[in-house]
Amino acid sequence: MTLYVLYDHGCGLCSHVVQWMSQQPSSCEMHYVAAGSTDARRMFPELFSPARPEELVVVSGDGTVYRGDDAFIMCLYALDSYRSLATRISRPGFRPLARRLFSMISTNRLRLSDFLGLQSDEELTRAMLCKPSDVLDGTEKPTW
Repeated sequence: MTLYVLYDHGCGLCSHVVQWMSQQPSSCEMHYVAAGSTDARRMFPELFSPARPEELVVVSGDGTVYRGDDAFIMCLYALDSYRSLATRISRPGFRPLARRLFSMISTNRLRLSDFLGLQSDEELTRAMLCKPSDVLDGTEKPTW
């Protein structure tokens, strides 16, 4: 099974979660794509994907699109250690709670990023590109 996770690369929490997910054991092939990027538009032209998406979107290799709480549950299901949790929260008794929790996280993700001091992929890239070079050519002292 292949999953494409379209995430908000301008959100520190989203970028942090993607980094964490990519380090977890998974029996699925996971690809993380910045929503609204050139790659996202090329790979999924039929999906409306603004640069700052309002919800998590997961696309399976067969083209099935999961949004919102379904996308969160698919991400958890893809991770070997969290598959049983995903199965449990997808049941009718837990689904309303899961929906509210994931909605709260999505709605407040930028505030949570600020509160936790998490930098987004976009911020980290900008910081690296704007920083003066650290080349040991004798004209600059290295920054450590």
